Amino acid sequence: MTDLVKVGPPDNYRLPNKSLGIIFFNEMKKWDPSRIAIIDWTGEEVNYGRILELSVKLASQLKEAGIKKGDVISILSQNNWKYQLTIISGFYIGAKVNLLNPDYTPGELKHFFSICRPVVVFCTVKVLENLLKLKDEDYFPARIILYDSEASADLENFDEFVEAGSFDHRFNPTEVDPQEDVALLLTSSGTSGMPKLIQLTHANFRITMLYVGEPNWLDFTENERILAYLPFFHLLGTGLSLGAILYGAKLVILEKFLPDRFLNLIQEHKITKLLAVPATLLFLVKSPLVQKYDLSSVTDVLCGSAPLTRELEEEVGTLLKIKYVRQIYGLTEIGGLATVTPKNVKRTGSTGQVVTAQQVKVCDPESGKVLGANECGELRIKGAGVMKGYLGNDDLTVFDEEGYLKSGDLGYFDEEGFFYIMDRLKDMIKYKGFQVAPAELEAVLIQHPAVKDVGVVGIPDEKAGEVPLAFVVKQPKESVSEEDLVRYVAARKCRTAGSSHRDARSVQLSERLIAQRNKVQIFRIALLESGVTKKTHRERKLEDSVGDRRAGGCAASRELRITCVAFGIRNHP
Repeated sequence: MTDLVKVGPPDNYRLPNKSLGIIFFNEMKKWDPSRIAIIDWTGEEVNYGRILELSVKLASQLKEAGIKKGDVISILSQNNWKYQLTIISGFYIGAKVNLLNPDYTPGELKHFFSICRPVVVFCTVKVLENLLKLKDEDYFPARIILYDSEASADLENFDEFVEAGSFDHRFNPTEVDPQEDVALLLTSSGTSGMPKLIQLTHANFRITMLYVGEPNWLDFTENERILAYLPFFHLLGTGLSLGAILYGAKLVILEKFLPDRFLNLIQEHKITKLLAVPATLLFLVKSPLVQKYDLSSVTDVLCGSAPLTRELEEEVGTLLKIKYVRQIYGLTEIGGLATVTPKNVKRTGSTGQVVTAQQVKVCDPESGKVLGANECGELRIKGAGVMKGYLGNDDLTVFDEEGYLKSGDLGYFDEEGFFYIMDRLKDMIKYKGFQVAPAELEAVLIQHPAVKDVGVVGIPDEKAGEVPLAFVVKQPKESVSEEDLVRYVAARKCRTAGSSHRDARSVQLSERLIAQRNKVQIFRIALLESGVTKKTHRERKLEDSVGDRRAGGCAASRELRITCVAFGIRNHP
């Protein structure tokens, strides 16, 4: 291994190299049965004794129903405590647990079901209409179990199904091959074609659980109180929730992000650790609601999913009176994280150092040459957390010749091995031979006090090759002109690696908030596929035309109804 490849600490085997079912079953038995593990947003409290009993009962019922090792269980639901119970029971019996967005359309569900063919679906009433439109398909699941409704002729009630099971003190989870047997089936982002189903083995997700509990990384302990508001169908949401249960942290579950409820739960339960996405932190520093609540209990903030600007990091630190915000970087395909800013380290703008059992290199995306410190290229990742592959898809081009997964993200590391993420490789705007990062331009505009949200894409230009097109949304009751924003960007020159300074020529304002800010690359695809390609000042409605790319978090993009903003750049003297 050369100095050009950054390697994380070795596996410390704090968790045995066994199935996730065995790991969770044995670890949960170590906690006092009366200890509260979960508080649901409804106020319901669930202790470890109850989780252990119900998870065994559910596992016994699944086995009784003929569901066995290797079968697929799908979950289509908003956040609730029964969601995690279902995952743990799936681990017990060696099933593959498939997590899907409850907002998926029938077409999206058809795509995923035809690949993984679930034998049972756990869901809520909200998804029934879309789900039942597939009932005549040959891959329609044999059983549908509802978390939140009474049983009927074709539907079963979760509570009744579980209570019919038995709790046997001699129960032991099913043995599996941790390296080969799949534990989770998760959706890819859909940024490079039709979304895929990512296969994470028991060994892959064990690594995730390992660094969740390591003091230098996420540091989940029994002294923490954690708010779970990120969607459980995303790996970040499920990873933090299962990690909290495993390590004895009190988990407070929020069904979905609602500003007042989010702030109230932090205050009421004295949340200590907050895992966030940039949209959440933007809300904290820009919303007047925040001043009504006491958030002083929060001592550790970790942010992932998209690059976080230096300015926003500092604003959040000032607001919460904490020394630093810790950035994290990862992908679902690598089982979660590649880098984390270590505990008690302030490195503004960095996503941190390589985590346990992973290794990262930076390569020239065209030649594949491995690059050194402060050289920008594509991040490629290898290690014990990297996926087994995509289900039903044998395309290995996502890996290079050395077995490293090509992330599609541009970044670099410094002399101390701290990484910095620039943008998505495919999102880079090629302006007169220069590479311009949309995230950099977005980072400038989002700092304006009158700007609520912004997205930037590249559009064709005969002379320059490509120029940026920005979509800007104003804060309510704020007054700002297009010319104001042009001058604002011009006064804050953007720097992209290897390029000269640039600024804005023109801006036009929009009326609606960009959906799914933490999946900004999906949003950029939606813009490009909308047919908005002219760099004029004419307002044009963005039609609901994202198609099959909505999967993997894109379902929110069908809410997009915004007008476009022309936004040019030029060389700054």
